[in-house]
Amino acid sequence: MKKYGLPLLIIIIGSFLVNLANRFLNFQGAYEICTVLRVMVVFAFGMSLCQRKRRNQNTWVKKLIIAFFVFFLMCWEMGYFVFPGIKGIVNFLGLASFGFDLLYIYCGWAFFD
Repeated sequence: MKKYGLPLLIIIIGSFLVNLANRFLNFQGAYEICTVLRVMVVFAFGMSLCQRKRRNQNTWVKKLIIAFFVFFLMCWEMGYFVFPGIKGIVNFLGLASFGFDLLYIYCGWAFFD
């Protein structure tokens, strides 16, 4: 049950919470809160996909790099960081919100791999 139940539970509860936040938050800064909540849900879904019984705890450098990368992507998506060279590459590759979500899932999986 844990193998399939936890990711499914994260999808159901996470999508409900993100939808609820999008619907009822109507103040300045609500977009940022909804984006952070969506990133947390998608990252948690990626973490739940890693089914290793024993997790390697000695990879703190990799976890730190992944955390900075997720923070950078989240700030990029909210528009806080804009670099013209990187923006051209992102536009060329066609990474939109769905592409960023896939990157967050991968980072969540790689965080505990």
